[in-house]
Amino acid sequence: MPIVSKLLKTLSVAAFLAAPVTAASAQDILTVADPEVVLSVAKGFGSAEMDKDNGGDPMVAGRIQGLKYVIYFYGCKEAKDCRSIQFSSGYTDPWTVDKANEWNKKFRWVKAYENEGSNFKMDVDFKGGVTRQYLEEQFITWDSFIQDVKDSVK
Repeated sequence: MPIVSKLLKTLSVAAFLAAPVTAASAQDILTVADPEVVLSVAKGFGSAEMDKDNGGDPMVAGRIQGLKYVIYFYGCKEAKDCRSIQFSSGYTDPWTVDKANEWNKKFRWVKAYENEGSNFKMDVDFKGGVTRQYLEEQFITWDSFIQDVKDSVK
């Protein structure tokens, strides 16, 4: 019996110590795309400023490795509580659907489109919640494709 009692006490202490960590982690979950948090992370990768799109929703405009990009916010309610974001960069270079298809066969995360030039896009959904670290990882992914985008639009 003393072994069972000691085991129960140990498990109770372990559960108690784990509870605050779980609660603190839940506070760090972003369930919507907070424009200020997105802007803060963007500034860690280069210049960035807050703007608004034609519909009045927030938009981040920035540069990474000298490349202009914007982040559009989607599924917003009154310009806040947005459900997702999209990294986007577009050019007026000669670009074809075939070139876009070649890009999309080669690269998984950043998709290319032809629309009066080349367009590159990457979506990030906040459904179910994401951490700031996950959001930073998405910026790292976008950043990792910048040289490929530059090479493609030459």
